[in-house]
Amino acid sequence: MRALEVDNLRKEFETKTGPLFRKKRETITAVDGVSFAIDRGEIFSLLGPNGAGKTTTIKMLATLLIPTAGTARVFGHDVVREEATVRRLMTTVLPGERTLFWKLTVKENLRYFGSLYGLTKAYTERRIAELISFFGMEEKANALVERLSTGQRQKIVLSRALLPDPQLILLDEPTLGLDPNAARQLRELIRSVRDQGKTVLLTTHYMYEADELSDRVAIINKGRIACLDTPDQLKRSINAQKIIRAETDVWTPACSSAFEAAFPGNSIELEPDRESVRLTIMVRSGDVTIGRLASIALECGATIRTVQVDEPSLEDVFVAFTGDRAELEGESDEQSA
Repeated sequence: MRALEVDNLRKEFETKTGPLFRKKRETITAVDGVSFAIDRGEIFSLLGPNGAGKTTTIKMLATLLIPTAGTARVFGHDVVREEATVRRLMTTVLPGERTLFWKLTVKENLRYFGSLYGLTKAYTERRIAELISFFGMEEKANALVERLSTGQRQKIVLSRALLPDPQLILLDEPTLGLDPNAARQLRELIRSVRDQGKTVLLTTHYMYEADELSDRVAIINKGRIACLDTPDQLKRSINAQKIIRAETDVWTPACSSAFEAAFPGNSIELEPDRESVRLTIMVRSGDVTIGRLASIALECGATIRTVQVDEPSLEDVFVAFTGDRAELEGESDEQSA
């Protein structure tokens, strides 16, 4: 039996548009026939730009929204008809530190959530000791949550989610707002949780994070699954031997024509900025040399300012399937740390 099976999941919302007294009903399809499955003990990432249907999908799986059509089963239990059972098998970690009570200590927080989960006092105390030791928080066990660092609070949030010993954990942007060191530590902890036999469904906007952690990745766009495979297979799917990223002062149609003549079978993507143009060249055939590229630029009156050559990344896959690079802005600082 698989940890999670999603079959043709669909969610529609009714909205009203138009003038105040002449509003018309309109149906918006946020999720349009999404299907995927997650095996036990797997880290599975669900990626997608804002508005793609990712959040709506997550809310349906977390039993917070009722699907318009389709089914989702957690270890064989339907998320709609067997909601209570699903909630015992799965916990969710949402973004933000305010999922804890800041004026309570670490232990007091976990005891409180243990009572909400319906756990016995003896089990809760034993589980708290195990989790505090697992996350290396012994010295902070009696500290107020408000006095913890952001990374330490995230450890307690994850401890809270693991308190009832769930089999499936849904982590929604778990490293959001963390500094690079805390984010790195949390990624290591997520792997440790998986190594304990747990199944993890992860959502993140950090492509390198999904690449590093995931056994498989699905990218959702416009309410549908655009692609699903292992990170390595997805990177191979864009059919590029290497990717050249360059920045020039200008890039004219004549430059593009000269490039196409010199390097047939290769594509070039342009991102104009106020004072420069960013080039992304997908090398699919032959050999695109930096020297020849610079010569083409000079012949067209352009100057290459910077250039780098990369292997295809999950970010390139994301852009190829969604066309949305805006979602990836701001990742470089953490990635480089």
